Amino acid sequence: MFALTISLILGVISLAAAQHALLHKRDSNSALAWVIFCLILPLLGPLIYLLFGINRVAARAQRSYLAKTQADDSPTIDEPIGTHFRPLSLVGETLTGLGLRSCSDIQLLENGEALYPAMLKDIDQASKRVYLSTYLFQNDNTGDQFVKALRRAQERGVDVRIIIDGLGEIAYPPRIGKKLGKNKLNFKLFNPIKLIPPALNTNMRNHRKILLVDGNSAFTGGQNIADRHLLEQAENPIPTMDLHFRLTGKIVDDFERAFLKDWNYCSGVTEKSSFTPSNTNKTESRVWARLILDGPNEDLDKLNELLVGVLSSAKTRIWIMTPYFLPGLDLIGALIGARLRGVDVRILLPERTNIYLAHWAAQHNLHYLLTKGLRIYSLPAPFIHTKAIVIDNNYALVGSANLDPRSLRLNFELGVEIFSEEFNQAISNYFATRLRTSVQVDENKLLSRPAWVRVRDALAWLLTPYL
Repeated sequence: MFALTISLILGVISLAAAQHALLHKRDSNSALAWVIFCLILPLLGPLIYLLFGINRVAARAQRSYLAKTQADDSPTIDEPIGTHFRPLSLVGETLTGLGLRSCSDIQLLENGEALYPAMLKDIDQASKRVYLSTYLFQNDNTGDQFVKALRRAQERGVDVRIIIDGLGEIAYPPRIGKKLGKNKLNFKLFNPIKLIPPALNTNMRNHRKILLVDGNSAFTGGQNIADRHLLEQAENPIPTMDLHFRLTGKIVDDFERAFLKDWNYCSGVTEKSSFTPSNTNKTESRVWARLILDGPNEDLDKLNELLVGVLSSAKTRIWIMTPYFLPGLDLIGALIGARLRGVDVRILLPERTNIYLAHWAAQHNLHYLLTKGLRIYSLPAPFIHTKAIVIDNNYALVGSANLDPRSLRLNFELGVEIFSEEFNQAISNYFATRLRTSVQVDENKLLSRPAWVRVRDALAWLLTPYL
């Protein structure tokens, strides 16, 4: 009788777990796998599903983040006079409910040699406020220069605020937090890693990179604050190529509001007052932009949906640079559909990445894409960390996000849509320069690799949702 009771209880638990997976999993393959797993392993299956199968990231982020936003009543412009940005501009407009912001100037800053002097110059000229958010702020020579510049600004009476991701802060010791604290700088850790109370999760990381100065300039892109982005430094053990951008104009206000949302979240503050902008939308602007925030909160899937939309709207070309390339089936379908329409699709990836599992999984994925006629190029070292997409002749998407599940579902990220033929051409020139030293990936060479390598890559590919 006792054994029968236990069997009935385990059966009910298994059915309940299987039903939850059936109703809540968006992917049919994933749902089927979990249903079978829960049913054939009556105790272990439901337990593992409870620990790893239920997505708590979005629910947790929404509970803790939604109350900390600020209202922004600044008007946007749906279709600036004399422009021809539709249908590409309509995708982001529909997704966010916002039109475009004017951008009076945008500078392309390649590697730390161009970026860090520009950032430090703006910090040294600041008179009101300096807001900095970054994933990595390493305690090296570059980090020390920024600490000193930020301290000088604070001593001048400038409002200095710094956000560093909690995982990024401990990823490359020694930790920068002690130095910031010693210099009495006002900094917060985004979702800090701690033992008591336990908070050890690797998800919900803030991967955004933002520097704001006096409401006049905003820096964003893929570069962190670290010596690794100094390619001309001979002792650099992991030289990393990347792009960053300095923007001015109305779009800066959106970056400032995004930073303050994150700051309020880190501070546990609910800001009810309206946001006060520093700039106005100038109708005669030559460059137009829109900031897209993405994260496991109310912004879930914004960048992924934007990408599906703009890739599906492309008419002549799609050029993609990304260090980590593990697109979902919807993005793969959009890329294949574009190629079938005659769009020039090119994807530029690093020959090797700094995350082995992600690299192996991507290698497994490439074979299928090559069979569909997509052109993929591999760039030898130094490691290219650039994240940029060029579509047709007047659209570009830049920012912090990679084309992988971690960026598009688990991290807090940002993307900036830039509508400008001039900027599009500048990114295209950068892409073309890198393309000249790259090698086109050959399908036959992928298949000729040893069997154990292909099996390794396929096993890594199974972990795609967590890479």
